[in-house]
Amino acid sequence: MPLYKEENFLVVHPGSEHTLFSFGLQDSLAPPQYKIPSVAYQNPTTKEYKSKRDENDTDFVEIHPIHNSKVVDLPAFNYLLKIILQSVITKNPIVTINQIPLLLIVPSLTWSRSDIECITKYVIESLEFTAFNILDLSLSSTFGVGSSTNSVVVNVGHNNIQVVPVVGYQTVKFAGKYLTGVGGITLNEEIKKTLPNFTDAQVEDLKISGIYEVLTDHESSFYSFADLESKQEDDEFDVAKIVASDDKGAIINGEVEDEKPNKELERNFFVDSKSGEKIYVGKERFQSAAKLVEVVTDAIYNSLALIPDFEKRQDCYDNIILVGSTFKIPGLKEAVLVRLSEKYLISEPGESTGSAKDSNGINVTLARYQQAEDSVDGETNSNLAQVPSAIKLAKYPDYFPEWKKPKERGGSWEDVFFLGGEIYSKQIFSNNSNHGRELFIDSEVYEERGPQSIWDVTI
Repeated sequence: MPLYKEENFLVVHPGSEHTLFSFGLQDSLAPPQYKIPSVAYQNPTTKEYKSKRDENDTDFVEIHPIHNSKVVDLPAFNYLLKIILQSVITKNPIVTINQIPLLLIVPSLTWSRSDIECITKYVIESLEFTAFNILDLSLSSTFGVGSSTNSVVVNVGHNNIQVVPVVGYQTVKFAGKYLTGVGGITLNEEIKKTLPNFTDAQVEDLKISGIYEVLTDHESSFYSFADLESKQEDDEFDVAKIVASDDKGAIINGEVEDEKPNKELERNFFVDSKSGEKIYVGKERFQSAAKLVEVVTDAIYNSLALIPDFEKRQDCYDNIILVGSTFKIPGLKEAVLVRLSEKYLISEPGESTGSAKDSNGINVTLARYQQAEDSVDGETNSNLAQVPSAIKLAKYPDYFPEWKKPKERGGSWEDVFFLGGEIYSKQIFSNNSNHGRELFIDSEVYEERGPQSIWDVTI
């Protein structure tokens, strides 16, 4: 089996709105180099495709090959892959296609077997790649975090949400939840209700500006306002162990608006991408996230309730991985964990989940388990630990410094599945030993078994 050079690896994640890709692995492994719209342009009469459309070119229509994380136009998707390959070859003219291995990171629940086989056929026969494989996004996210073999991965897209448990590095798809009509679009819709005079573009500008922030109402919760502001350097948020930290002035759109944090300002501004003007927003910038938080919270619980092994289920609750660009919004991850704890965390009998605190201002210790008497075939079992007794975000690795940037926005961990794809590609494309099985499709494997050979090399 050939040995490929890491500087020629091509890792691609196609999404409904944007496609992320990198050509060549850096020594430290870095976030994706390129983000392009998941769009192709087609002449309906000639069926010809183009990567761009001139303003006066009315013969070509815009095609979105992926919708709700599903491939809905296979020829347009294949052309998108061709665009990526052509751009790589153009920028690296001394590299030939047979030197480039391709890894696709695909959504867990929505790509059909037939689509993947057709894509495999196109990649090998038409684009003439000599090394190809796919990797499930939930597995890829778990590889990227690397803290446990068990996790639950929540992928929030623009118009859909996928929640998939991973147990023993295997996706548990029967427990997966796929929701449509909710996601980043939910925030846009709720913001629009709060700020009805804003255009759709202004709503989007506000959402991604950094001043749109999710604050949680702690009046009836276990957590104080100070607890919510706590943030460890590794971005771990453990509801059972919260560490206080200083909060400096916020950087908004590259400028320091005030020494005070955004949450303490009566108003703050974002820049209108259409006009370049500053638009000031009051406390409305802290509202409108409750609906999305509730949807994500319930989806996690309903998914993990289907894991029969209580120990594995608790492991998943201890390693929640939240991915998708929506989670760039400050405070959103914490809000999900707080709401999960309010609704579903198991405490000892009589233990309050209110805002009670001791005289030192330290939270009452969360109960690690609750005893319950369950009758099984007429016998009583009083030692059954209930789940979840703890709820945590998965701890991100201390290395990979490029993923910690930009520090003021919490790094780039919302794309941690891409890091997992880079790690996996090193294992399969750089390794010249197949350990008794093929690690990817090459021309020889494809010639022998055809497009269905993709299922022989995926994990």
